[in-house]
Amino acid sequence: MKRRSAVAALALLAALPVLADNRAGSGSRLEYLAGYLSLTDAQKTQAKTIFDAADTATQTARGQLDAAQEALATAVKGNRSDAELDRLAAATGVIQGQIAAIRAKANAKFYALLTTEQKAKYDAMGDRGPGGPGRR
Repeated sequence: MKRRSAVAALALLAALPVLADNRAGSGSRLEYLAGYLSLTDAQKTQAKTIFDAADTATQTARGQLDAAQEALATAVKGNRSDAELDRLAAATGVIQGQIAAIRAKANAKFYALLTTEQKAKYDAMGDRGPGGPGRR
């Protein structure tokens, strides 16, 4: 039983970055980046399209993640086998990976829109701000 509780706890901990990253929608992220990077109107329009598409795809994946986490929690309470818990926990990880890929692709598309100067400023952000490298 100890292992099952540990698996459930790890699944929950793995989900926290996904849940916490939902704090700012594409609007606030875009407003911040537009001001910080001095985006042109054309860049803002393109970035909005990129981030909105990513947010839509992420919402779909989040629904799948919620269902996968619920199935895992039900399995924990149902005293399922270790193999079943491993399978369900791995399924949540796959969906979290899909969400990370969606965000990485959106960031790559956005980065491609930037001028050399804007890229330097964006790179200097590190992981501090919304849309910074490694974030949405």
